[in-house]
Amino acid sequence: MFESLFNTGTTNIIYLLIGVAVCSGLGAISIKLHVVNFSGCLAAAIVGLAIWIFGHWSWFVVILTFFLVSAVFTKFKYERKRRMGVAQEKGGARAWTNVIANGGLAAFLAVMEGVCLFFIPMGYFDIFFAGFIGVVATAAADTLATEVGLLNPRPPRLITNLSKKVAPGTSGGVSPLGELAIIMGGLITGGAAFLLQHFNLIGIGLFHWLDMLNFGLPIGAKLIIIAVGAGFIGSTADSIIGATVQALYKCPVCGKITEHDIHCGEVTAQLRGHKAIDNNIVNFVATAIGAISAFAIYLLLF
Repeated sequence: MFESLFNTGTTNIIYLLIGVAVCSGLGAISIKLHVVNFSGCLAAAIVGLAIWIFGHWSWFVVILTFFLVSAVFTKFKYERKRRMGVAQEKGGARAWTNVIANGGLAAFLAVMEGVCLFFIPMGYFDIFFAGFIGVVATAAADTLATEVGLLNPRPPRLITNLSKKVAPGTSGGVSPLGELAIIMGGLITGGAAFLLQHFNLIGIGLFHWLDMLNFGLPIGAKLIIIAVGAGFIGSTADSIIGATVQALYKCPVCGKITEHDIHCGEVTAQLRGHKAIDNNIVNFVATAIGAISAFAIYLLLF
């Protein structure tokens, strides 16, 4: 609702205030539950408000679904993951870098939707929503693949060399449980979008007109296909990048393979990849690939 920024009408002001209240309330709860730290809370508030204002509150619900599912699965069997040495640091609280890496492009696409609607008021631009779904589905698929895949009963395999076993939590490692989680992440994202569309709570343009003309698959099916397809491609790209160019180190104290250049208070030895490419960079690139994949799937469905 991009007009909210320029129109002082009561409805738009209330809409904006509700967005601020919702983001503030969720941020306070998230800090309380150690889902994010303070910097992560601020970043999430910016991302959330951008999506609420420039996209729509229904877009916000889609990314909120990812946020909640991510929080639940990060905390799921956390103590077991901690004992394995692969749990998210600081009790699972995410920092601003993680929030931007996973949600920054989603906010950008929402802004693009709002700006285009403001300057070209000819109906909704479905391709931006498709890309938005691709970003969120990739983030959800990757997060679930990591958090659920860590619990796979057997060691994961390196995606670039499936005959090679790697330690749980190693970048580029894949497992049957993790691959199922990727599909689940796409289904959850697509399912949220489907429900919002089913009850006419989300604004879509070309999708709607083609559906009215009984052209091709129903809208709900297209949304789920976009989410599952883009989520799978984006998450797989994340694993490939993680296995090839992401920096990987070895701790001189405990001998653990890690993504961090400091471990056990000591500087780690770099084993592969580029120092500038950490997990957040990989996540950001993967969500971009997810968005591009969603664009392609969207175009193929028509």
